Amino acid sequence: MKLFSKIFVGILISLSAFSAFAGDAGCGLGSVVIQKNSKVLQLFAMTTNVTFFSQALGITFGTSGCSASGIVQNDRQIDYFVEVNQDDLSREMAQGSGQKLNTLAALHGCQTKESKQQFSTWSQQRYDKIFPNSEVTAVEMAQNLRGEYSRATELAQVCKGKVVGATVSSL
Repeated sequence: MKLFSKIFVGILISLSAFSAFAGDAGCGLGSVVIQKNSKVLQLFAMTTNVTFFSQALGITFGTSGCSASGIVQNDRQIDYFVEVNQDDLSREMAQGSGQKLNTLAALHGCQTKESKQQFSTWSQQRYDKIFPNSEVTAVEMAQNLRGEYSRATELAQVCKGKVVGATVSSL
């Protein structure tokens, strides 16, 4: 029993030291249930998040006080945006510019004027792959766009701000 006590105390000390560096427990079930910001309570909140895997799920789905810009939530936003604006997006992608296309670029992480322009040029160059025929539905368009974007690693890096000085010709 004494060995178990020492191990348990050691784990608590380690976790509390980790908690001190991390600030608070972050989002997840623990932070929803335990809101007071004391070291001991935040340790329990962090333990709850880990035990129930709620932080990772919350981040992914935008629940439990986690960011609503989770991976799944972002894909849904893009799908909805494409569905509502498919005709305008088709025209603007063919032209290589437009307000709705800039919004789509922003949904893909392109925040600067330059990265939005690169996204617009990229989508214009891949128009025939995103719209392979005139009967493409919004769902198919979103799937085609997602497939093409997943292969455009340099563009994704530019839109996430990781590549400096990249140009559309190098993408």
